[in-house]
Amino acid sequence: MKKKVVIIDDDELIASVLKKLISLYPTLEFAGHCKSFSEAQQFFETEIVDIILLDVELADGKGFDLMPFISGEPSIIIITSNEDYAFTAFEIGAIDFLKKPILPARFKKTIDKIMERSDAVTSSEPIAIPDRNKSFLFVKSGVKIIKIDISQLLYAEALRDYIKLVLVNKEAHLINLSLAELSKKLAAHGFIQIHRSYIISISQIKQVHDDTAYLPGAEIPIGKTYKSAINELLK
Repeated sequence: MKKKVVIIDDDELIASVLKKLISLYPTLEFAGHCKSFSEAQQFFETEIVDIILLDVELADGKGFDLMPFISGEPSIIIITSNEDYAFTAFEIGAIDFLKKPILPARFKKTIDKIMERSDAVTSSEPIAIPDRNKSFLFVKSGVKIIKIDISQLLYAEALRDYIKLVLVNKEAHLINLSLAELSKKLAAHGFIQIHRSYIISISQIKQVHDDTAYLPGAEIPIGKTYKSAINELLK
């Protein structure tokens, strides 16, 4: 399956170069070009991609501030001419940092790294199967397949190679699935990612205070890059 790639950069020339580079790889699919922070924010309201080519300095905001609006766990490649952003790039989990102008050989190295990681995950990670009526989720837990009522799901927590699903009745299941895949499946069911390790049910939020979201019987930390999304949600 091809990986969807979005370019977020207000430099038309750089974007043109990146689009051309993307077209050279049969494993990649160009998903769009956002020329501003606001345009990218609107894009992520409806779209989920696999790779983000992200410029840091946009005319109407910082690329880093888009993190809370991004669903799943796409591979983020920072595109900038300012090396001072390198530390922040890796702090947010960017897979690579490419300095402008973009060299084809350097771009290839980054894409190869992403594909190698993807192949490793695909070979070892079973895929969850969504029910046709979309109110349930079928997931693999060990050798069993469990039917999860999405309306009863409180939150999901990433634990190394597994995800812990916690239901409102405190029942918990460990499943073999990545947080990125689960986020895609839950995006349309009222769930939001508030931390690199947590996805929670919006309807179950009882209170938000400082850096914590309070759910029935659970206190979930809010990552600093996700706080603006939570604040926007609570307006």
